[in-house]
Amino acid sequence: MKRLYCMKLPEILCAAGLILSVAACSNDEAPAQPEAASASAQVAAAPAPTAPTNAMPDAGKLTSVATTATGIGPSPADAVDEAIKLAIKQVNGVTLDMSSEQFRSVLAVALGRDSAQLQAKAFSDHVAQQSNGVVTSFKITKMEEPFLKGSLSFITGGQFKATIEANIAKFDAPADTKKLKIVVGPIRFDAQSFKVAGAAVPSEKVASEIRQKILDALTNTGRFAVLDRELGGDIQSELDMISAGQAPAAELSKMRQSVSADLIWTAKIDAFSYQNKQGNWALSQRIINVATRQVQLSSVLQGNVSNPQADSQGADSAVQTLETGMVSSVVSAILMRTFPITVASRDGNNVVLSQGGQSVREGMRYQLVSMGAEIKDPQTGQSLGRTEYDCCEVVVDKVGPTMAQGRLENIRMPLEQIQPGGLQLRNLSVAKAADAPEKTATGTTGKKPVARKKEVDIFASDKSKW
Repeated sequence: MKRLYCMKLPEILCAAGLILSVAACSNDEAPAQPEAASASAQVAAAPAPTAPTNAMPDAGKLTSVATTATGIGPSPADAVDEAIKLAIKQVNGVTLDMSSEQFRSVLAVALGRDSAQLQAKAFSDHVAQQSNGVVTSFKITKMEEPFLKGSLSFITGGQFKATIEANIAKFDAPADTKKLKIVVGPIRFDAQSFKVAGAAVPSEKVASEIRQKILDALTNTGRFAVLDRELGGDIQSELDMISAGQAPAAELSKMRQSVSADLIWTAKIDAFSYQNKQGNWALSQRIINVATRQVQLSSVLQGNVSNPQADSQGADSAVQTLETGMVSSVVSAILMRTFPITVASRDGNNVVLSQGGQSVREGMRYQLVSMGAEIKDPQTGQSLGRTEYDCCEVVVDKVGPTMAQGRLENIRMPLEQIQPGGLQLRNLSVAKAADAPEKTATGTTGKKPVARKKEVDIFASDKSKW
């Protein structure tokens, strides 16, 4: 047996070494498997990319408001109906027409029921169902019978008193209604047609196109709530459907939500012509405060335009050129009066203006002023405005719907001392954007300054006599 054991020992040792080698290789490769599994798990766990969603336009929405109301009546049903009526008025205001078909079924929901029936849960569910969305939830918290000493019903002379808790539908107006509300009024004219590029263009067509473009431009600025005064008939038809019961009762909260204008803009076309590759236009405009009927802006705008291709392209091209220049000037004048354009942010000489759209034009140069202290009339105490100091010029490089980007040039004062919003845009600069040398924030130019002639003081010989 010893001999047999000795003979097999080398073989056993070789087998053991082989087993250890295989185990070592297995240990080296084993960690790679969890890592691969972990990577696969991470890929599987990663959320799938979702398609971008566009936000819905804010047209207002129907919400529910919790309220408590107390009604008094000769019977429990009358007291409950009065409480429901009061709850609806508390949430939506007294402007709702309670005599409409939609409200009649809501306000008579308690008719013919006694006190026990009114306080049952089945009646609460019935109110929410019968109101068709006006009352989303309802509960009677207290019912006081008449002639109970110490109660309000005793003082009211034998009347029932019902206290309810209810959730009432309410229409939340869109956020834009908080903006300055303006109506773009009609544009008047004297002539029946305008002569443009040898053609007679109807004045009514020109006035309608200009008005629509001004309405579009003011809407796109995002500064105004522009109100419509043309589709009154169509809008009233929709509201009549609600009041007649052809829409859910919750829609009743949309009734009488119309807003009135703060300002009305109106204008008259004084000139509109294009001949020999040159055009000119003139327009007198007014902005009127609706509440006081005060004229807040009255001015005459004029402009000259040039379109070398208008003669070959016909009258339509010339009309579009004239209308574009007119609309741009009108919108700029309105914005300057109501919302002056300011420098919203600055990074060195690169700036972002607070408005875009039709308020500024790409490639044009504008004056910028630094706003100083407010000055008041010593006699009336009325504000005369703020002092202005010439600061620099801005060349508009890019115009977006709500803001514009540009660069500062011809800087005349240290910009570090100016607070955010302290720079306001004024009129167009006479110089073209490519003509003026660029200046840095310290006021120095990148070009060699041109030598100036020595100024001669013609009064120098007389100073000793002063």
